[in-house]
Amino acid sequence: MRLNNMKCRFIDTGHKDAYTNMAIDESILNFCKKPTLRVYQWTAPSISVGYNQNVGKEINFDNCKKHKVPIVRRITGGKAVLHDKEVTYSFILPENLLEMPRDILKSYKVIAQALVLAFETIGIKAIIQKQPQKLATPICFNSSNWYELTVNNKKISGSAQRRLKGKILQHGPLLIDFDYEKNAMLFPSDNAKELAEGLKKRITSIKRELGIDVSYNEMVSAIKHGFQKNFKFDFFEDELTNEEKKLADTLKKEKYSTDTWNLKT
Repeated sequence: MRLNNMKCRFIDTGHKDAYTNMAIDESILNFCKKPTLRVYQWTAPSISVGYNQNVGKEINFDNCKKHKVPIVRRITGGKAVLHDKEVTYSFILPENLLEMPRDILKSYKVIAQALVLAFETIGIKAIIQKQPQKLATPICFNSSNWYELTVNNKKISGSAQRRLKGKILQHGPLLIDFDYEKNAMLFPSDNAKELAEGLKKRITSIKRELGIDVSYNEMVSAIKHGFQKNFKFDFFEDELTNEEKKLADTLKKEKYSTDTWNLKT
């Protein structure tokens, strides 16, 4: 897909806490007038849950509390994700600025092609999943949805999307590494050891595939390259505007750090 040399903001916000990360994504979405690609990480292992998930039923809340793992609710759908050893991207854009399909599944495919190119940059051949592989699980990476990415039939990246007032937000993690035991401990299971073994059969990571550690900066460069090559736009380095910062601060305080939002049923 070509954007006729349209300029795209590139924002690297580095490490932020869970509440700030989700507040920033929503703030950029609110003010979005041009395509924005943001990359970030999480200051501590944190769980994000999909907009419609029931935390009480689908998260091991006691273990999260015991191990001080924050829980934040996204405005996007999908299942729960433990954000740990990864780089997260968010791609935010107005629908009317490019030929982005109005059909949500088709737009997933378009963005997935950029992620395939990102993985290709670091030597991984990722495949776009053409059919969902559904399991009765609250864990995002334990099943693959339409147009998510797999390597050797194991999921390596998942995404979630929200459309609001003619604008699109899609975000998701690219797994640098994956802690199977930690994930199994933080989600409901009669046998955490068996769950961890099951996760190993369905989830992979960059480190598992390449056998080496890939740095945050290397992944950021790969993501940037993948989006540039796929969409053919010109990046310019940017920061959050004062308006975006102010709204993000408000959203963090009044929404994303509250039990009213995060633990609603």
